[in-house]
Amino acid sequence: MKAGLCTIRVVLMGALAGAAAAYAAGMPMPKVMSDAPTTPGAWRMEMEGMDPAAAAQMGGGMTICQTAAQAMGPRDAGPKGKEEPRCEQKLVEDSASQAVMEMRCPDSHNRMTITRVAPRSYAMSMQNLSKPSEKPMRVRMTYTGACSASDSVISMGKDSPACKQMRAQLGELDKAKASCAQSGAQRTQCEQMVAQSRAQIESMCK
Repeated sequence: MKAGLCTIRVVLMGALAGAAAAYAAGMPMPKVMSDAPTTPGAWRMEMEGMDPAAAAQMGGGMTICQTAAQAMGPRDAGPKGKEEPRCEQKLVEDSASQAVMEMRCPDSHNRMTITRVAPRSYAMSMQNLSKPSEKPMRVRMTYTGACSASDSVISMGKDSPACKQMRAQLGELDKAKASCAQSGAQRTQCEQMVAQSRAQIESMCK
């Protein structure tokens, strides 16, 4: 996948994680999201103002499976098991029409504004308060249903250009697997890596 798409993927996952910050901080879900499911599921993420070329590659957006992401385990520990400093969450405004949440981390200070645009669909604006001159990032997130721990964390439309490009790489993976026979003692590890790469592509582009 191109670097630009990888960056967008990280941004979208960060946006969804921010929207779920109330759970992590032990706070109640914002009133504006009162109709959101209380259990992890799949969310369609679409960035407003995205570069047209990147949007076309993605087929308009990505779907993120929270269940699969949580199944991967916590990611807040350092290399020696020491927990990294956590972010502080503060719900500044909590009304039925809008929620404003501030998140202060060791290296960032952001403000998120959430409004409801349709049932289980929300518009989110994220502003970096450390760089007020930067344009806010805007994302629309829509709940699409349940998903499982075995699903891909990130998935795109199977007919999107990005998926077509990744499926075109399957032939190269087959060639790579054939070359594993020449790896001697490392043959099993080589075949496992190729199988994992194939499974990842297929799960992202069902």
